[in-house]
Amino acid sequence: MFSVECCRYFYGTHLWDCHWSLLDGNGTSLWADAELTDIGIVEAQRANIAWKDQIKAGAPLPESYYSSPLRRAASTLEITWKDITLNKYKTPKPIIKEKLRETIGIHTCDRRSSRAEIAKEFPEFIFEGSFVENDPYWTLQWREPNDVRDIRLGEALNDIFAHDHSTYISITAHSGVITSMLQVLGHRPFRLQTGGMIPVVVKVEFVPEPEPTPTSVSPSYGAPSCTVSPTGIV
Repeated sequence: MFSVECCRYFYGTHLWDCHWSLLDGNGTSLWADAELTDIGIVEAQRANIAWKDQIKAGAPLPESYYSSPLRRAASTLEITWKDITLNKYKTPKPIIKEKLRETIGIHTCDRRSSRAEIAKEFPEFIFEGSFVENDPYWTLQWREPNDVRDIRLGEALNDIFAHDHSTYISITAHSGVITSMLQVLGHRPFRLQTGGMIPVVVKVEFVPEPEPTPTSVSPSYGAPSCTVSPTGIV
C-alpha cells in the first residue's frame, strides 16, 4: 500500500507539488488513484468498530450509501460497512458518484481509474447512470479551486437529495469533499481527522430554481515551477 502523505513528507511539499505529484509513481511505488495505506486500512477498521458501538447505543443505520470513485474512498466504505450492513441481502448497493471525488486536476492520486477497473475491484458497488468509462474531468494542466469544488459538491448534494428519499444517507469521500459539503450546507468549518466521521442533519426543501445569475469564481491554476531539481541531478 502506498502513502501519498509519506511521499509528500519524503520529497517535501514543494517538490511533491511541482514534480512528483504529476507522475504516476517514482519507479518503485505507484500513487495514481492511490490505494489505502496500511494505516488507512486500520483507520477504516476503527470506523467499523466505532459504528458497531454506536449501533448498540441506538444509532440508526444508513439507508443508502454513496462513494467517491477513487479507490481509497471505496475501500474505506467497504471496510467500514462490510460486516455490518453490506453483507445483508436487502442492503442497497453502494453507489459510486463522480462528483464526490477529491479536488480535480494535476495530482495523479486524484485521477480515477476506468469504470471497468473500478467494477472489477468493487463488484458489489454500482454506478450512477451518467458514469462514463474514462475519467472525464482530470487534467494535468490545472487544479480545481476550492470555490469551484464547492459548486461541484453542491450539485452532487442537490442531485442526491432530489432523487434519494432516504432519511439516513452515508457518503464516503475525502477531506476536500467534506470541507466543501459542510460549506455549501452552511455548517461551521470542521476539520476531520483522516478516517473520521461527522453526522450532519439536513432539512431538505424543494424550491423553484431561480434564474441563473453571473457567478465569479477563482481561476484554476497549474502546478508550481520547481526551484530545485526534483531528482537531485543538476
